[in-house]
Amino acid sequence: MTLTRRALGTRLAGFAAAIGFGQSAATSVAAQPTSALDPELRDAALRGLALASHRGDPVAARAAEATLARLAETDPEAALLGRIYQLLDVRPAAYWHGDLPAAAAADLSALHGAIRASQPVVFGYTDLSGQETTRTVLPLALVHPPQGVKLLAWCEERRDFRQFFVRAMQGLTLTEGDFSGDRMDLLRGLLDKEARRT
Repeated sequence: MTLTRRALGTRLAGFAAAIGFGQSAATSVAAQPTSALDPELRDAALRGLALASHRGDPVAARAAEATLARLAETDPEAALLGRIYQLLDVRPAAYWHGDLPAAAAADLSALHGAIRASQPVVFGYTDLSGQETTRTVLPLALVHPPQGVKLLAWCEERRDFRQFFVRAMQGLTLTEGDFSGDRMDLLRGLLDKEARRT
């Protein structure tokens, strides 16, 4: 789908009003529920808010923090994702192989779809020590630290939250199931775990 600049501006203005920017925010929220927002534009806006503190502009950083706080009232899932992105989108791992290939576009497309649909996935995985396992996970979010795209997920085998480099997955397959009823609790648990690590 291609958007003109005017159409994109209109959508972004609607998103800004929905999360509390502008004088008519309350009217816009009532007129357009959060669930009606384009999920890709919503996610891009959340990632921008999450990275505001890394731009060297404390005024913009404070505005982004206030917006994320307001989102807890109008769109709790977006508020959780924004906090998760703040913690993990830019934090590098202690060690990684610099010569590994980039994540496959087909795998990223499948994961974005599975996250939106709250659908489990299964894949083979090779960790940094070369150990190969098969994982069935509930995919929650993708983050983009410098060492490569990671999937944040609840791992059924480990019964805990785990991070997986998308580039180290093999045979990614969507499986039957729908965990949408558990998604908010899982996001809260993931945020709690990552916040304790920082």
